[in-house]
Amino acid sequence: MERIDPQTVARYLENDVVAALRTASSSSLRSVTSQRWLDDSAAKRLIFHRLYGDVLQGPSGRTLLDVGGGLTMLTPRLADHARYTLLDPLFHETEDALATARRVSPPFVAMLQDWGEASLTDAFDLVVANDIFPNVDQRLALFLEWAIPRAREVRLSLTFYNTPRFYRSKRIDADEHLIVLAFDGARTLAALAPFADRIEGWRPELFEGDEGSCFPNGRQVVLARIKGQA
Repeated sequence: MERIDPQTVARYLENDVVAALRTASSSSLRSVTSQRWLDDSAAKRLIFHRLYGDVLQGPSGRTLLDVGGGLTMLTPRLADHARYTLLDPLFHETEDALATARRVSPPFVAMLQDWGEASLTDAFDLVVANDIFPNVDQRLALFLEWAIPRAREVRLSLTFYNTPRFYRSKRIDADEHLIVLAFDGARTLAALAPFADRIEGWRPELFEGDEGSCFPNGRQVVLARIKGQA
């Protein structure tokens, strides 16, 4: 496990691999939302490299399920270096963006749906969920119960706030307004704890404190690798 801090980002920027690969990639996907997020944040590029870096290095023949991974200029490279499945409703992208990704990439599978509704019978060498849990999707524990039997390895970036943060939300399936409290470190840790014996380098202390954020909104990020059962 690893907590991302400004010092880690500074060391990464001595060799910003993701930015270099972007420069060497086709510009067809440069305006898609997830690519703009990568361009705007060195911390996001570091996290991307930690989660996908070994796949980006070269063809491996591994199967990769990318949950909520979006589209970037490196989507073609992921599809070239792995048997790639993107499982993402793609709320932030257009049909044209997906069509462009298909045109400039080797063949890959795109499942435009929520992971909890996906019908998957195959197992995967690697399942990645980048910047989804536990606040874009608060079903972290349920996701791990779902993903671990389907993967040899699960990789997560986990985002939490140890200073209270909440959102005013409206259900899309009912006329109901909600106040949603973002996960803090303690709640995130509680969701992970049942799987502790599977988590590489288990360090619960990484979820404490609120110092050293790399993001303007003060969020903290911990990276985790989890042994699967597939």
